[in-house]
Amino acid sequence: MHLWLLRVSLFGVTLAVTSGFVLEGSQTSYAQFRKWNAGLNGSIELEFKTEQPNGLLLYTDDGGTYDFFEIKLVEGALRLRYNLGGGAQILTVGRDLNDGHWHKVQVERHVETTSLTVDGVTQSRSSRGKEFHFGRLASNSDVYIGGMPAWYNTKLTLLALPSVIFEPRFGGAIRNLVYADEEGGLPRRQEMKMTEYKVKELIHLY
Repeated sequence: MHLWLLRVSLFGVTLAVTSGFVLEGSQTSYAQFRKWNAGLNGSIELEFKTEQPNGLLLYTDDGGTYDFFEIKLVEGALRLRYNLGGGAQILTVGRDLNDGHWHKVQVERHVETTSLTVDGVTQSRSSRGKEFHFGRLASNSDVYIGGMPAWYNTKLTLLALPSVIFEPRFGGAIRNLVYADEEGGLPRRQEMKMTEYKVKELIHLY
């Protein structure tokens, strides 16, 4: 099977339909996808491979109030940090995930319970509070993969987790980012948002 990968050199990508892409981990590399309507029972998943032990895989939030999801590699383990309004929670799964092989990540929500699964191993945690919706779709941010756009540096108040801007960027390959566009919708593979930014090169892998 052929797999098209995209190597990103600047802020984003211009290719809309792709099976996977490569982020070089530079200070300006990231990919941007449409909003995720996490609702009360949303799920999101992706696959990655890298040889770097640290790096931001995914971030999305409610536009700067409370709610956020941050997925990152920390010394080869996968860490999900999130807030649904009742305080930040952390789930950590896996080890030595920077082995250059593909690994599958899934985040699933069931009202107050959030689960992180990596290669079939799951940890779950319940959130505190009375309301568990993930922000409001109209004001939620897009889904960012691998890093954050540079313009957030001057607009930290738009981030529910401002420290995300300082996380090391992910250097490696991403494929099969899957989530639903709306509550109750069928999850499907996501397409990158069209931008005017340049692409360094396309490579064809087998």
